[in-house]
Amino acid sequence: MTNNLPENDDAPWLNLTPQEVEALRYNKQELTSYGKEKFQQLLEEYRKQNKKPTLWDIMRDKLGFSIDMCDEIVDAVEEWLPPQHETNDYQWNRCIQMMKDKLR
Repeated sequence: MTNNLPENDDAPWLNLTPQEVEALRYNKQELTSYGKEKFQQLLEEYRKQNKKPTLWDIMRDKLGFSIDMCDEIVDAVEEWLPPQHETNDYQWNRCIQMMKDKLR
């Protein structure tokens, strides 16, 4: 069956040429990349504004400890925390990792 419509399996009712379809795909990809980049920037900004203080931040900013003392205490706490291990429960390992992430 022959017709004069361009071959377009994506949306034949639009009557688009293959070049127009490719241009639309390219523009969609560009907009998608732009949107992802913008979203990441906004998410990073949000996280910075809503970041909870770490143990190091509290000791330095609220308690007035010296930088060296903060480092020493955080190092000691980090060393004190039990290690993660494959035989531990997943939640236990997750808890240990969360504590380590909140140190600095």
